[in-house]
Formats: sequence, structure tokens, C-alpha cells
Amino acid sequence: MNIRTTSITSPSTPGQRGAALIMAMVFLLLLTILGVTAMSTTSLEEKMAGNVRDKDVAFQAAEAALITGENWILDQLKEPEPNNSIGLYEFDSTSSQSVWDTVDWDGTSDLVVFPDTPTQTGSSGLTDVKTQPKYIIEVLAHVPEEGGSLRLGAYASSFTTVMRITARGTGGTDSAVAMVQSIFQKAF
Repeated sequence: MNIRTTSITSPSTPGQRGAALIMAMVFLLLLTILGVTAMSTTSLEEKMAGNVRDKDVAFQAAEAALITGENWILDQLKEPEPNNSIGLYEFDSTSSQSVWDTVDWDGTSDLVVFPDTPTQTGSSGLTDVKTQPKYIIEVLAHVPEEGGSLRLGAYASSFTTVMRITARGTGGTDSAVAMVQSIFQKAF
């Protein structure tokens, strides 16, 4: 009995010396670069969204202080007399700068700190802000009720008082700042 054996040999492939490995490494490098770029873009977008939120919180804080000042004026039965130490100012027509542009918004003296009013202390402040919002009230002018001329810095019983309320709020950090103003008029 004669058994014949055959061996199977693979054909030799000349010219292939690791080309597939090099191509796989190039594709892996390209995918890595794509992934890193996508992650950095996502991280940047996340920071931008956080900054927008922080600015929005600052604006809302300033609005809350502004509304508190307006409500305080509405509750007054007689015209409030300016007293810088409690955040009430008289407009100075001789100055080149407005009061709100010269006060120290980082301090607390001569400002009203939310939720306080010029005459009483509030119960609780805002929770999402780093520093509670602050505001000031400026008496701008007294307008006669029945015609006549505008009188700056003068008090009379039959005048409508025009006031400017300026509020400054911060967000989750003190670098996000928003300032808002309103002109308010009330007859006393």
C-alpha cells in the first residue's frame, strides 16, 4: 500500500511587507485626531453655554434688585429724602458723571443690597449668585403737576418725582456682571 501525501503551500506574495499595518496605523491616527478635535469642540461649547447661563443669571439678579427698588418707591407715602448712606442719591446736574457711574459697586456701603430696601432688611437673598445684587435710587427731578417748568433738586408738595433706579447683579461668578436701569415717576 502506497500512501501518497500532498502538502498545501501558500503562494508567496512578493511586495507585501507590512503595508496593511501601516494603513491601519494611519487610519487609527486620523480617527484619534478626529476624536480629540470633537472633544475639544464639545468642551469649548460647554464653556460657552456656561458663560451664557452665568450672564443670564446676572441679568435676572439685577432685574430682581431693580423690581425691589421700584416696589419700595411704590410703597412710600411721602417722597424719600436722599441719603447716600442708604442708597438714595440726589442727581447732581453740575457733575459730568452720573452717580451710578461713580459708586463702588464691589463694596456695600452707600448701596442697597438685595433683598433689602433703603429702610428695612429683607429675609433671604438669591441662591444662584456669587454676590447678592445691589441697587441705588437717584432723585432726578421734580415735575410740577399743573404745567410749569422742570425743577432739578428742589422739593415741593405738588410735584411728581422722577427717579432713576440702577441695579447691578452678578452670576455664579463675579466676572459675569449685568446692569439695568429704569426711570420711575411717582406723585407724592
